[in-house]
Amino acid sequence: MRKIQLSFLLLILVNFCSFGQDGFLPLDNQKKIVYTDVATLEKSKDVLFQNAQKWVVKTFGNYENAVASEDRESGKLVLKSYSPISSPSFEYLRYTLTIDCQPNKYNVTINEVEGISKSQTVTPLGKKQNDEIQEKEILSKTESGKKKKFIAEEALNQAKVDNDQINQAMYSLLASLKLSMTSDGDM
Repeated sequence: MRKIQLSFLLLILVNFCSFGQDGFLPLDNQKKIVYTDVATLEKSKDVLFQNAQKWVVKTFGNYENAVASEDRESGKLVLKSYSPISSPSFEYLRYTLTIDCQPNKYNVTINEVEGISKSQTVTPLGKKQNDEIQEKEILSKTESGKKKKFIAEEALNQAKVDNDQINQAMYSLLASLKLSMTSDGDM
């Protein structure tokens, strides 16, 4: 059973990571960064909620620090937390993660994502980062001088690495949750 779960997680990670390799962040209709997942599982709302709680403890350690609000009756958990990231511009990501458990189904949304640099500067993430990728792509294609073209390409690569690392961190979080939600026993 454990091999099946690990294979499932690997498949999810490969699928999620390949989605974000273009250097762009997923945006909602208000041009704000958002990651979502919906899963149908043959489990009661209470079991899904308990699995979500166990995942929070396993992933974040201190349940009380991570959970901003919980409503067992409605099946909703809202987390405000941080995750480390290895990108040229950011050391951590701060975000809101909402898990909504229903009978045989759960929805998860990650939004309000902010990048935190080593100097503790907080940057809201969203449309601006995608626009910068597009601008840098155009600049690197139109620059005629060797040195300026090299600098433009380096700036483009750094921006893409930042966004790809953000995507990888958030999709890994979603994949980890999915694995825990499908679990039948102790995690």
